[in-house]
Amino acid sequence: MKVFCAIVIFFLLCFMALASFPGLSEKFDDPTRLGGTIHIISTNGVTLRWVEKRASTNAMFDLVFVHGTPGGAGVWAAQFRSPFPGANLFAYDRPGFGGSKPSEKKPHLQEQAAALSMFIGCIATNRVVLVGHSYGSPVALLTALEFPDKVSGVLLIGGDVDPALEKPLWIQYLFNWRCTSWLLPRPLRQCNRELLSVRADLAELQRKIPTLTVPVVMLHGGKDPLVPVANVDWLRAQLAAAGKTNLFAAMVMPEYNHFIPWEHPDAVAAALHNLTGLIQTDPAQGRNK
Repeated sequence: MKVFCAIVIFFLLCFMALASFPGLSEKFDDPTRLGGTIHIISTNGVTLRWVEKRASTNAMFDLVFVHGTPGGAGVWAAQFRSPFPGANLFAYDRPGFGGSKPSEKKPHLQEQAAALSMFIGCIATNRVVLVGHSYGSPVALLTALEFPDKVSGVLLIGGDVDPALEKPLWIQYLFNWRCTSWLLPRPLRQCNRELLSVRADLAELQRKIPTLTVPVVMLHGGKDPLVPVANVDWLRAQLAAAGKTNLFAAMVMPEYNHFIPWEHPDAVAAALHNLTGLIQTDPAQGRNK
C-alpha cells in the first residue's frame, strides 16, 4: 500500500510540475518563443531542432545555449529578447527533447557532448561560448574538455558537476523499469534516465578537468533547492589542484534559486560579460575557434 501511495503521489507531482514550473512544459520550451529562425539539421543519426538570431553588426562570438533536463530551446527566451552585444545566438533542443531525435537518446553526457560538438561544427563562424543551465552545464563543460579546439569559454548556470552530490531517489529507479517508464510523459522519462546516469558520467568528467584550457564562469543561486551551491566550491577546488585557478570565476547570488536564466536574465548577461572579458584577455583565446 505504501508503494502504491508513493506512485500516486509521484504522478500527481509530475503533472503538477508540468503544469506549473517553467522549463517543464511544452509551451515554455517552445522554440518560437525565441523570435529567431528555426532550423532542423540531421547528421550521423542525430536530428537537432535549433534556433538562431544573428547580430545586427559583425559578431565576435557565437553563443550556444544548452538547456537542462527536462527542457528545450524555448527556456532561453529572456536571453533572445535582449541579445548579447556583438554575438550570434543559438539554442537547440538536446537529443531526447523537443524536436530533436532520437527521442530516446542514450542518457549520457558523452553522447550529449558529441551531439553538441557536431552542432558547433555546423553553425559556428566565430569564437564559441557555451552557456549551460542545470544538466546542460556538465554537457557544456564536457564539450569544452573533449573538443577544446571548438570552444573558447563556458558559462555554467546552476550546474551540477560534483558526482558525490548526485543522490537519486528510490522512486526514480522504480520509474526507470521498462514496464513503468512508459507511464511518464516523454520529457520526464528522458529526464529521469539522465539523472540516474549522471553520477557515473560526472566521475568521468572529473578525470578530465585537469585538461581544461578555456575560461569557465560559474553562476549559481545560494538558495538553489535542486543543485547544491556546493558544486561551485568543488569545481574551484578541482581547478586549484590542477593549477588552473586563472581559468575560473564564480558568481554566487545568495538570494537566487535554480531558475536564473528566466528569473534573473541580468545576472546571466553580467556573467557573460565576465566570461567574454576573460576570453579577450587570454592570449590563447585570441584566435577564432
